[in-house]
Amino acid sequence: MRRLLAICFSLTVALACGHTTTSRIALMSFGDLEGKVVPQRPDGQTLQGEDCSKIAGDSYSLSEAARNALKGTAFDTLTDVEVEATTGLFVPSNCIKVRGVAFDSRTLEASGGEQ
Repeated sequence: MRRLLAICFSLTVALACGHTTTSRIALMSFGDLEGKVVPQRPDGQTLQGEDCSKIAGDSYSLSEAARNALKGTAFDTLTDVEVEATTGLFVPSNCIKVRGVAFDSRTLEASGGEQ
C-alpha cells in the first residue's frame, strides 16, 4: 500500500512540475506607430526580459516582460518577439520571457514619406 501511495505521489509531482509554451508575436510597441511604416526586418539589438511571480497570488504579464526588456535603453518597440511562458509547481517558477529585436519607433518614417 505504501509503495502504491509513493508511486501515485511521484506521478503527481512529476506531472504537475511545470509546463512551457513558446509562441511568436510580430510586434510589441510602447511608442506611437500611427501612420508610420514598420520595416519587415529592422536593424536593432536583440533584447530579452522577463516577469515572474514572486509570491502566491502575484501576477506576471507579457507587457511587463517587454518593459523589462526595453528598460534602460532608448528603444520602445520589439519585433519578431519570441514569448516563452513557464508554469511550475512552485510560484517563483511561473514566468513569462520575451526576446526580440528592438528599435526606436521615433526613427520610423510616416507612411506619406515624412519623418
